[in-house]
Amino acid sequence: MIVETTVNIHRDILTILDRAVRVTGKSRNLIIKHLMQKMLRINQNMLQSCSRIKYQDRDIQENWHKVHIALNEYEYEYCLDLRKLYKMSFSRIIACAVRKYIDIILRQLFDRNNDTDNYRYINYLLIKKSICGVTCWQIYWGIPWKLPVL
Repeated sequence: MIVETTVNIHRDILTILDRAVRVTGKSRNLIIKHLMQKMLRINQNMLQSCSRIKYQDRDIQENWHKVHIALNEYEYEYCLDLRKLYKMSFSRIIACAVRKYIDIILRQLFDRNNDTDNYRYINYLLIKKSICGVTCWQIYWGIPWKLPVL
């Protein structure tokens, strides 16, 4: 299943993304997907709790562009989790990822000629348990060696 969504990207971030598209020959969609994966692997210190969702800084309307993104169901769930755990809008997460990791992603895309890995999130697992009437959720991004027992 493909989920289509729209994000607002500032013109400065869009310029960087479009330059990456021209340099690599990869789609904007694919570059954004790689950036989202990098955000989780490196930024566990960005996890927030008990705070409101943070959005991008305001600017005049002419500086914002709607960008359409198509995600498979695993990628979409992954991005929803990032939004929930980082307490940021998806657009802000993309902007942060571009600022921090676009150079790393570009190097990785050049190192992996013809990267065809369409299943980066296949190791995503969400488990619901009920313990003494309390609902517990476990989210796994990757393959654990052994599932912990609650």
